[in-house]
Amino acid sequence: MPRSGAGQPGGEDDLLGSQLRPGGGGFDELAEALTTYVSRSAEKLRRQGLTAAAIAVLVSTNRHKPEEPQYHATRHVRLTIATADTARLIRAALCGLREIYRPGFRYKKTGILLLDLAPAGSVQGSLFLRPDDHRRVELMGAIDAINRRYGRDRVRFAGTGLDRGWKLKAEFHSPRYTTRWDELLRV
Repeated sequence: MPRSGAGQPGGEDDLLGSQLRPGGGGFDELAEALTTYVSRSAEKLRRQGLTAAAIAVLVSTNRHKPEEPQYHATRHVRLTIATADTARLIRAALCGLREIYRPGFRYKKTGILLLDLAPAGSVQGSLFLRPDDHRRVELMGAIDAINRRYGRDRVRFAGTGLDRGWKLKAEFHSPRYTTRWDELLRV
């Protein structure tokens, strides 16, 4: 998913998570999808040893259905200090979503951009602000390790939901015989 110089800190266009969601749900469905994308993006940040100092939240309706009311919005949320802590990033994303959400629309797409990426070791605190607490860093590392060992989303934030009715359906995808051993044809 990286784009335009990803892995190079400081870019305003470092894309780490953006997803399409089918249908059109309310605030809770959008928040659930957004929380999932933030969680996945924060995991990628930590894997690359980066932090984000801002997050952009995007929502839009289906532009291919002009008969329906249209709405597209983006909200940039600046964090007080750069972080790779999933909980802080989720809080910022939901704050942005609350500001741009308008009831009465059938939303088709939501996503996030993590902005102002910088190496985790170079985050400078101040008199009142401290970089991520070592206990939070260890907690996030433990969650990532459990998920790597036992499978994606074994440990996750409650806001990501259980049902995930917004998730893309993959029931009609083409077989991946050449890239997945478990999908190899058996004769």
